[in-house]
Amino acid sequence: MAIFGVGAFYDGTTDVTDDFLAGGVACVGWAEQDAPALHKLLARIQVGDIVYIKAHPPGRDLIVKAVGIVTGDSIANHGNLGQGVPVRWIWRGNEVFREAQNERYNVRNNTLYEEMSPAMQTRILDLLLARFEPIAQVGDSVGDHLDQLFEPRDV
Repeated sequence: MAIFGVGAFYDGTTDVTDDFLAGGVACVGWAEQDAPALHKLLARIQVGDIVYIKAHPPGRDLIVKAVGIVTGDSIANHGNLGQGVPVRWIWRGNEVFREAQNERYNVRNNTLYEEMSPAMQTRILDLLLARFEPIAQVGDSVGDHLDQLFEPRDV
């Protein structure tokens, strides 16, 4: 499993975040002939990877707008959004990551990148998992939660 950040600000003027969310996709807006490296990275995204939509204006904090899970590894054309992968968006908001400014990881201004910072990976996972209620806590035994996992059946 990998975590990827993707930008949704096209041509410096148009925010397509809502289009990504409504279409259940994460896309690269650049044509393959104009940005072959981005398309090679897009092709590396697999089912189960985590994608987050971000904004990172130069000299400003990183803003995470949505977090989702990739549901298919086939790349498809999505019209004016470009080529992309299907994503089930789980979390949406505007979370400011001030600590990202202090890291020496200068790829966050890119359209698409793999997130390699353990601290940022943890923050992204926290946003994603905040949508789910845990059925067990550390130290619990499986037997304490069997009634939540399985419906009793008559034999």
